[in-house]
Amino acid sequence: MSVDLKTKEGRDKFLKENLADVLNGVNDSYGPVLVDELLRRIDYTITEFNNEMTSAFELLKEKDKKRIEAFEKKSTLESEEKKEFKK
Repeated sequence: MSVDLKTKEGRDKFLKENLADVLNGVNDSYGPVLVDELLRRIDYTITEFNNEMTSAFELLKEKDKKRIEAFEKKSTLESEEKKEFKK
């Protein structure tokens, strides 16, 4: 089953399911205020990571598109040059 870490609800569900023992230990030792702060910081970290990865992949896609366009342009020019040379 996949979890949507792009939504706050998905992140909250993932954190609570996977960090239940840790959160219970923190709650028992330090109280709910620190648990809430810990969850807030983890949520922020996941959000920032997702945003950075989205930006990085968008940049990669853009560069790959430009690379393909440059390759196609070069191939077209080489093909035209070969035709001219044969004449």
